[in-house]
Amino acid sequence: MNAVLDAPSALIWGFRFQGGRALPATEFDLTADFAKGEGWVWLHFPLGDLRARAFLKGFEAIPLAARDLMLSDESRPQFQFAEGWVNGILPDMQRDLAGRATGAGRLHFVASERLLVTARLHALRVVDDVRHECERHGRAVSPVAAVVRFVERYVDLCENRAHQIAEELDRVEDLTLVEESELEAVRLGPTRREVSRNHREFTALRSALHRAMGPREPHALAALSEHLPRLAQEVEDLSRESVSLQDRARLLHEEIDTRITGATNRSMRALTIISTLLIPPTLIVGAFGMNVGGIPWASGQGGFVAASILCLTVVGAAWWMLRRMRIL
Repeated sequence: MNAVLDAPSALIWGFRFQGGRALPATEFDLTADFAKGEGWVWLHFPLGDLRARAFLKGFEAIPLAARDLMLSDESRPQFQFAEGWVNGILPDMQRDLAGRATGAGRLHFVASERLLVTARLHALRVVDDVRHECERHGRAVSPVAAVVRFVERYVDLCENRAHQIAEELDRVEDLTLVEESELEAVRLGPTRREVSRNHREFTALRSALHRAMGPREPHALAALSEHLPRLAQEVEDLSRESVSLQDRARLLHEEIDTRITGATNRSMRALTIISTLLIPPTLIVGAFGMNVGGIPWASGQGGFVAASILCLTVVGAAWWMLRRMRIL
C-alpha cells in the first residue's frame, strides 16, 4: 500500500470512511490506516490525467487485470470478479458545470472489502451525487455498498428522466389531438433519439448484472451478490418503461406525420382545383390577347364583356364537371 501515499497528487478526491464519517484523503496516512485494519478508502481518479494513469498502472494494491480494464478504452458495462475483488464499468451521465446531464458516460471501478478505486474520463453525475451523499450522511458503509449505490442512483436519475419524457409525450399527444394545432413546430426526433440511447444503456447494464449473478469465477463478495437480483430487476423495469416510451414516441411521430401529410394534401388539392379552373380562362384571355387580325369582338364596344362572360361560362362548366366527377 505504499503507492497510496502518492495518490493525492493525482486524485480528484479521496476519502477514508470510519464510524459513519468521510474524511479527506489528504488528512491521514492510508498505509497506517490499512495496517490498523480500520475503515475503508475511496480514491477517485481522472483518466485524462497522465499522472493518474501512471499511478494506476503501478498501483499494485489492486489486481493487474483490474488495472488493465480501468485504463483500457472498453466502454461495455460489465462486472469482473477475482477472489476478493470486483471490478468493471458502469454507465453514468456526463454533466456540465451546472450539474445537468449532457450525455452518456462511463465509470470504471475496482472494489474490495476495504478499498474502492473509481476513475472517469469526463465529469460524471452519478458518482458525484454518491460522493455528496457520503460526505453528508456517510451513507455508503463499504466499497461494495458504494458500487450498489452507483447503480441505484443511476436508476433513480433515469426513472426521473423517463417521467419527464412521459410528461413531454403527454403534452405532444394532447397537442396532436387538437384539430387546429400547429404540428409543424413539434420535434420528436431528439426525444426519440434520447429514449433509444437510454434503452441501449439499460439493456447493456441489465445484461452485465445478469452475467454477474452467475460469475465464471468464485468470489468472496457475498454482499454484492445479494444485491444483484434486485438491481437487475430495477434495471429490467426501467428497460421495459423505455420500450413503452419508444413505442409512444414512434406512434406520435407517425400520427404527426400523417396529420401534416393530410394538411399538405388538402392544400395541394385546393391549389390543383384552382389551377384547373383557371386554365380555360387563361387560354381564352391568351387567345384574345394575340396581336393578329380576325379577333372576335375586336371592333365592337362589348368585346370585353363578351369575353368575360365566356370565361365565366367556361369556369362554371369546369366546376360542374369536377362536381359531377366527384373531385370536389
